[in-house]
Amino acid sequence: MTEAITSIPQDLKSALRVLDDPDLDDDSRVLIAGAILHTFSSNNVIPGVRGALQQIGDVLVMRLVMERVEKSVPETIARHREESPEFLAPLNEQLESAREFLGDRISVLEDAVNGLPKLSHQGHAARQCALDPDGANWLYDAVHEAIIELEIDDEEVDRELRGVDKILAPLSARIKK
Repeated sequence: MTEAITSIPQDLKSALRVLDDPDLDDDSRVLIAGAILHTFSSNNVIPGVRGALQQIGDVLVMRLVMERVEKSVPETIARHREESPEFLAPLNEQLESAREFLGDRISVLEDAVNGLPKLSHQGHAARQCALDPDGANWLYDAVHEAIIELEIDDEEVDRELRGVDKILAPLSARIKK
């Protein structure tokens, strides 16, 4: 997860490139826009954690979205996998590891993905950011602003991830029965 967290700025740029692909269907486009909004909004899918532990949720939500989009438009994602290997090549391995570590707690993150099409941030809805040119321009600018403001210290991420077990209890508490 250290590598995935430290790559958040590049992942956001790569997600924008996928979002702009004309071969992408509207539902996938809205899902990706929601994942991007989720990454820099104050929404925290893992309650009670901050810093790198919070960013685990952001990273996994983005990867779950890309997995869903790949199932919807495999040829499009295959092309982007070649163009952005740092973003999409480790996708399957990272999700396999996450599912192994989290077990049924992954359902909390999958539920968060289900809500992404309805997500809004600073008055901009995922659907608007995905399908409206003005919304798309705002999202592009917001991503670049977020990247500038995002400070990720590799050593700090490594240190915080030593306590990754702290995310298990909050996720367990959010599992829908």
